[in-house]
Amino acid sequence: MLKPVAIIGAGGHAAVIADLLRKASRQCIAIVDRLGWSEGNDIHNVPIFSEEIFLARYSPNDVELALGMGSLPHQNIRQEIFDRFVREGFNFPVLIHPQAIVADNVCFGDGVQVMAGAIIQANSQCADNVIINTRASVDHHCHIRAHSHIAPGSVLCGNVSVGNGAFIGAGAVITQGVSLGNGSVVGAGAVVVSDVKSNTTVKGVPARV
Repeated sequence: MLKPVAIIGAGGHAAVIADLLRKASRQCIAIVDRLGWSEGNDIHNVPIFSEEIFLARYSPNDVELALGMGSLPHQNIRQEIFDRFVREGFNFPVLIHPQAIVADNVCFGDGVQVMAGAIIQANSQCADNVIINTRASVDHHCHIRAHSHIAPGSVLCGNVSVGNGAFIGAGAVITQGVSLGNGSVVGAGAVVVSDVKSNTTVKGVPARV
């Protein structure tokens, strides 16, 4: 039997994840606001607790977790929270919206989130804590490493490699066979036709530093 899920974070991404859980018939029992600002309120009728109260009530034996905060370029908050709760013994399940299309042989790490309308084609891999956001398209044999965010409407053509903690902005296009380094950032609407070095930001059509 599947455990209920608690969402860490109480912002807009948390509301999207709560909706995903409901549509996937997963029980969401709590939303955890790490700063306690929203305690006592709710999202989609799910109660919001401070982290202190949540940890006093629930253990890894009781619940699984989903990260309810998105990611922005050059930020590692999602990774820090993910790693800390994993060390404390919590599990992050793979969450796939029922209206996403995912090939049968796609490989997922822990905590991957695939949003409504996303497409992931054959032989692709998504490592731990990756977000494939709304209507993003990931074609065959792509390799997306841990903690990366593929933003809404972006397109990865076949055999694209995305490094750890990379951020691909909304509506960007990464052409066939391109590699993006660790911590790289692709601006919204950019078209990337050549490899991007680690910790480098590119934008424009074609994308340049």
